[in-house]
Amino acid sequence: GSMLRASTLSKGVTLDNDVSSTGYNVLITYEIGNSCGLDGDAIMDEDDNTLKQGLIAATETIASGILAESFNGNNGGTTRGHSKRNVKNDGWVVLKDEDPVTITNIVPMPSNCGEEICLLVISKIQVVMQFDSDDQEYSVTLAIADGMNASVQDGSFSNAIPEDTLSCPTMVSSSTMSHFALALSSSSQ
Repeated sequence: GSMLRASTLSKGVTLDNDVSSTGYNVLITYEIGNSCGLDGDAIMDEDDNTLKQGLIAATETIASGILAESFNGNNGGTTRGHSKRNVKNDGWVVLKDEDPVTITNIVPMPSNCGEEICLLVISKIQVVMQFDSDDQEYSVTLAIADGMNASVQDGSFSNAIPEDTLSCPTMVSSSTMSHFALALSSSSQ
């Protein structure tokens, strides 16, 4: 297939994919803050906390909802005016079966989040898709970006974090870095 390399799109989106591939990584970022002394290393290493598992679970919940609503016809298909029938013929997109979400890094941020410790979480969402048209990967990326961003802003992301992983009250906010920076790349790389 044709290759799209790092074309910069709206909202700081970059596309890096081989459109003939069916496995893709979507990178998302968001900010978290706490006043319990939990820094990035403690969260990544799950040192006396399970917040990392909670953030992963919330990301899976929200992302699978976005894909079901936008691409798999669960609500009659809202994306680009497709009907259920068209979505089915045009393709599908799902989260990868095993461990679809990983947190690749958690880095300190300047303390402007209203908490003692402010952190940027960088997560990778792995999706598998099959579409007839080459522009659908872009649509999937934007749908995940917009949906994840909206879920952080309206609180549904925070509500999706399992309570038993929140031993430390954690505030979640949209990334100010580039308003949910993300990238799409072939996972075969």
